[in-house]
Amino acid sequence: PTNASKETNADNKVITSSEPTDSELKSLISEYKSFKAINDELKPSNIHGSKVKTFLDNTAFPTYENKSFPYPDGTVSIKESFGGDGTLNRIYVMKKIKDYDPENNDWYYAVMSTEGVPSQKGKVSFCIQCHTSAKAKDYIYGFE
Repeated sequence: PTNASKETNADNKVITSSEPTDSELKSLISEYKSFKAINDELKPSNIHGSKVKTFLDNTAFPTYENKSFPYPDGTVSIKESFGGDGTLNRIYVMKKIKDYDPENNDWYYAVMSTEGVPSQKGKVSFCIQCHTSAKAKDYIYGFE
């Protein structure tokens, strides 16, 4: 038998095997610039820093454009967070993982440094509480 260890996230919740590893998260941080932005100009945000820019992976962007929710499994959303001085200071990740968290439409959340190091990840209760108010758009805020 193998020795399985249980890793916990910042909220002391057990990480399931379907969650991205830290190296997979870091890889997303290096790839997201190839995603399409849902806002060309920085938009104000009271939660994610002074201003934000949000990206969706290329398979999910048509869902956003057509407003044909829910997003497909595997969807990745990346939000850049800028301070008042315009400096990128944090990156937020959402990834839709089949059967991960059915109560919250299967979204996984991560708060990352600009170097790709997670400070929070998983079923982050603060993220879930806020994004629940965007349930009609499958938990992703847009800029209409």
